[in-house]
Amino acid sequence: MAKTNPKFSLRQMQPTDGEHVRDLISGFDGDMVTTFEVDAYEAIVSGTKYETQGVVVEAEGHDLLVGMGTLRFGRIQFNGKVMPLAFLDGLKVDPNFRRQGLGSQIANWRVQKARERFGDECIIGTAMEVRNLASRATAKKWCREFIDPAAEIFIQPNHTKEPKAPDGMIVRELEESEYEQFADEQGNFYKDHNFYEPTNADSIKATLEVNPGGKTLYRYYVAVDTRGNLLAGAQTWARGLTKVDKLINPPPPVRVLNKIFNLLPADYTIRDVSVSGIWYRPGQIEAGSYLFEKIRWLRRDVGSTFVIAFDPNDPAKEILKMKSWQQPRPKIRYAVHGPEPIDRSRLLYVSGRV
Repeated sequence: MAKTNPKFSLRQMQPTDGEHVRDLISGFDGDMVTTFEVDAYEAIVSGTKYETQGVVVEAEGHDLLVGMGTLRFGRIQFNGKVMPLAFLDGLKVDPNFRRQGLGSQIANWRVQKARERFGDECIIGTAMEVRNLASRATAKKWCREFIDPAAEIFIQPNHTKEPKAPDGMIVRELEESEYEQFADEQGNFYKDHNFYEPTNADSIKATLEVNPGGKTLYRYYVAVDTRGNLLAGAQTWARGLTKVDKLINPPPPVRVLNKIFNLLPADYTIRDVSVSGIWYRPGQIEAGSYLFEKIRWLRRDVGSTFVIAFDPNDPAKEILKMKSWQQPRPKIRYAVHGPEPIDRSRLLYVSGRV
């Protein structure tokens, strides 16, 4: 049992915390459990293209960590300018220490770190499911506004049969000589989106070098015509190489739906591949669609499930070949604090989960 009103201490996550962070996150809590394929500290701090810090919580009289959260840094477009971003990600509190204000303390620690680094001229944000009222209440204490919903999540299984290519089109990995063109095409596609992360040849190269535990997580793919002209492109991140999720005792309705739509593996162990930053040239929506379908085939060895997200109003989601009734679409709310209100007339760029 938890000690009543224990004294909490918060500090930055260290490499020696990996085992305890793993135990905290992997402890059974509800219908899904997360397990790590590499050291938990390395997966969290070095497992994405973002510079990431973690905070952990110790409690007086308790040997194990009782809470943690992460904070990733970057630069994004915001109302027509490029500004520093601090994004508050995964927060976890031991069930025995909940309802004691610890979630707010972890949020405050991360907000303070963002302020220390960037001052007031930065964007602080976080994401949550629209049904998560507890997270909304915590974010309300520091955010300026909510974007609700900010994103729709689309989940698709990998392909067991290679999709048919349109005439004269192939999908392959991006070549180094194409890095700058890819960045320019993507930047032009998202030039008016808030939260887009500007990229260039150097950042693509650095992203491809991310390899926690010796595992290469990122790949870039393009659809090209017979002359090698780039028609569409996207980034993939194999989250499932560092951590996997497993549904525990799925309820009968979930089992029935899964038999119909095959969204999840038979053992309900989910290895995600996130597809983000997908773009296509004017008039080439077919190339964007084929690119996504082919990625689900090319990365089937590392992903059971492919996740892509869009602003609900973004016409780019038309690349997805699915009907509205084919699956549930989780909706995500953003909490944002910036130097000015966000321009809601602009679409949001959604980078996917971490």
